[in-house]
Amino acid sequence: MPFRRLAQWCFFTLQSLSTSKTWASSAGAEAEEAPHALTYKVEIYTGDVRGAGTHAPAAIQLIGTEGESAEFVLGDEGEEFGFDRGSKRSYELEVGDALGTLRSVFVQQVCQTQTELGNDWYLDRVEVTGPEGVCWAFPCDDWFGRTEDDESIGVTQRTIPAQKATIQAAPLETPLKISASAVAYPHPEKVGSGHAKAFIRKHEGFAGEDAYFCTTTEHGGLGVGVADGVYMWKQQGIDAGEFSRSLMRYAKQAIKDGETNPVKVLRSAEDGNERDELKGSCTACIALIDGVEGQLRSANVGDSGYMLLTEVPGGGRYEVRYHTPQQEHSFGCPYQLGHYEGADAPEDAMLMTLPVRPGDIVVMGSDGLWDNLSTKQILDEARQSILEKRSSASSLALQLATAAFHHSVDRSGQTPYSLGASEAFDMVYSGGKMDDITVCCVLLT
Repeated sequence: MPFRRLAQWCFFTLQSLSTSKTWASSAGAEAEEAPHALTYKVEIYTGDVRGAGTHAPAAIQLIGTEGESAEFVLGDEGEEFGFDRGSKRSYELEVGDALGTLRSVFVQQVCQTQTELGNDWYLDRVEVTGPEGVCWAFPCDDWFGRTEDDESIGVTQRTIPAQKATIQAAPLETPLKISASAVAYPHPEKVGSGHAKAFIRKHEGFAGEDAYFCTTTEHGGLGVGVADGVYMWKQQGIDAGEFSRSLMRYAKQAIKDGETNPVKVLRSAEDGNERDELKGSCTACIALIDGVEGQLRSANVGDSGYMLLTEVPGGGRYEVRYHTPQQEHSFGCPYQLGHYEGADAPEDAMLMTLPVRPGDIVVMGSDGLWDNLSTKQILDEARQSILEKRSSASSLALQLATAAFHHSVDRSGQTPYSLGASEAFDMVYSGGKMDDITVCCVLLT
């Protein structure tokens, strides 16, 4: 690429950033003006391949469920600009407000106008540690500023979704006691229309295209899973409920056979469906709880997921310690495991490792739960269950599923789904979303 064109491109890139960027070198001064600022540690890993390093800095923005940070420019300090091959660079960024669960990071190269060559950059990954100790991994494993013919500027910015997160904690002194139960409601229109309405047991079952299981692990822990089949396959004569039910059966069997890695559980289940030549697709969430180590490990594909609630000491109420972010290609199009070309893979799952303690509650569900009940409503239901001394896993699961059902058939109320649809389509929507609803609750004591 001629130097003149490169310089012009760099000039406009810097101009576009100048209105919104926050320079990392000034973070300390900003923190003094905002005493309540939160610190996020960002680590940039440059790949160890030929030509991976770059002289160009990069702008980064953290994107969470509760907000977005400003754009910080990194790699612009010291005697040399950019990022060296095979290096790890660490930065501390001061963010004014909590961002919630991080969904993604936005990364953009900031080319220097005086630099003609050496801007290609191979970013291996970004890791971010939040103020509460959660470490998020954002794998890139690709080039910035390079095309196949190497004759023009290629990709210079990417939004990289979170794929893995961990919180480290010390083992428990006493093993946890774990109780679990689940309930599922089918979509109202599927009742009596030729579908099997539901098969519901405490530890396994289905409703419509939803399926679930709870099972003990080899060492006395717990494995739990939820899958939500895509109903629209019916138009092609495919029963996606069979796909999701089979996936959960294979996942349960993998756990009973001793598998402790949730991604490998999903992979084993996906391989089982493939061997059986099943067609269809579904979202899926798997969580494994180790009661001795006090640890929860999960893998989530799509918009099924879970919420970890922690009891506030002396308050008789709960707060959310973690909620899985929804993985969506676009609104209403979640990540899916399936038989078709272009389906997502178990290895695309969002991974999380969390410490769990006595008094914690895990609420797992299909999108029929999350589309119809807000975080506050789930917390209120949990609190009511505790105050009324009905805090068994089965009673809480039934309580949440019933509340979600009532909101799903309310055509005038405000729900997470109506808010999301209003934002996605720039129109005002109201009411819930009628759907299959599955809720699994786990109580830790």
